[in-house]
Amino acid sequence: MDKSLRDFCRKTAGQVFEESIRLKQAVARASTELIVDMAELVAQAFRGHHRLFLFGNGGSAADAQHLAAEFVNRFQRERIPLPALALTVDTSILTSISNDYHFDDIFLKQLQALGQPGDVALGISTSGSSPNVVKALKWAREHGLHTMGWAGATLGEMDTYCDLILHVPSRTTARVQECHITVAHILCGLTDEILFGSQELPA
Repeated sequence: MDKSLRDFCRKTAGQVFEESIRLKQAVARASTELIVDMAELVAQAFRGHHRLFLFGNGGSAADAQHLAAEFVNRFQRERIPLPALALTVDTSILTSISNDYHFDDIFLKQLQALGQPGDVALGISTSGSSPNVVKALKWAREHGLHTMGWAGATLGEMDTYCDLILHVPSRTTARVQECHITVAHILCGLTDEILFGSQELPA
């Protein structure tokens, strides 16, 4: 690598770090109370023996799976497993619905099969307008589930169907996703704190 290219890469990397930090600081200023509200909602659902369903596309699908794993297994403390389910992981369900019906229905039909009033549906979309996410949130809202969303800067249909929605003030998908996974870790940690505090519940 010649010096000019190396200098460009170093400058670019620094700019990405700075932008990601700036956005996280902006979300912290604007949305800390909202994230606490989300954690309280999830904790209340778990206390009532309800479930958290998570879904999104692409990188947001990975975030849904990541957060579900933190709840079901553990995050930073030893505690009982918590009932979170990513609707992005069953390839037979996803491909059969896409093939027989429509890709827009992949999360909707899973919620229709599994969702109950009092459960929480968390839809993740960097655009805020993914049709399959919006469709699932709409059904969830209409059938007594609590609805939450994580999106980018743009206001959209998700806002209509979410009880609580967090926006990252960026239209760059990668930067939005970096904030979403930070929020995911905060949500999990706060939910654990609300449910368990300094005490670990018996298995």
